[in-house]
Amino acid sequence: MFFRIICGGLLFAAVFLFMGPAQADKPKRIVSLSVCADQYVLGLVEPDRIAALSEDARNPHISLQYEKAKKITITRGTAEEILLLKPDLVIANRWRGLKTIEILRQSGVPVLMLSLPVTYNQIEAETRKVAEALGEMEQAEKLLFQLKNTMQLDAPIHGPRAAYFMPGGYSAGQNTFVEMVLHAAGYRNLASELGLKGWSSLSLEELVLKKPDVLVMSFFTKGKYSLSTRLRQHSAMQELMKSTPVIDVPDKYWACGGWFLYKAIHYLKEKKT
Repeated sequence: MFFRIICGGLLFAAVFLFMGPAQADKPKRIVSLSVCADQYVLGLVEPDRIAALSEDARNPHISLQYEKAKKITITRGTAEEILLLKPDLVIANRWRGLKTIEILRQSGVPVLMLSLPVTYNQIEAETRKVAEALGEMEQAEKLLFQLKNTMQLDAPIHGPRAAYFMPGGYSAGQNTFVEMVLHAAGYRNLASELGLKGWSSLSLEELVLKKPDVLVMSFFTKGKYSLSTRLRQHSAMQELMKSTPVIDVPDKYWACGGWFLYKAIHYLKEKKT
């Protein structure tokens, strides 16, 4: 009997050591504080390990995995509310809720901060970083395969010239994940050809003058009229849209940069004429 107990104990210890810390100590009460973080968490772990998601997780317009989020607790993101959830890992973005993050860290809660990746290599590194913290490296490789499998890795030379346009007259030039998506789908980026970098304004006059091959739009909520969206109703824009193909990419396909951009790439490839 004693011998069997000792052998059983040694076997358990061997299994534990084989699992390693990434397997043995996987976080089991994960809290996500942004729609971008939500997509990583929902894509990498099972729902029973998620203590809460952000308020945007169930928004069908901007959350790709909103269906999976329906049965998971939602948090408004206050420090008090999060601490009551007793999380063993919080995942957040660097550009929001910094005071909350400070309080959480002072309370001893582990926090993983996401960056804003704009290239495939950066998305790959970011996905693996999150996966390592969650103990889900194998799942991360499956997600990255979905993205890489859709991509045209070299920027197109003769593809259609696309003008990306969003509310407020903004476009996406060099060093944005929108440009990465356009190139991956086989389009040239008009904003970059005009020398724009990052998220920059593109005037309606310049847009009409340059005559792009295709207009790519997002975040113009249907049925909603506001100062930021009225540019789409402008007479000059309406005339341009009559003579130029328009691709309305669902917002949730590229609300932010990450492994889930494969949906935007695939969508743009399907719509390419």
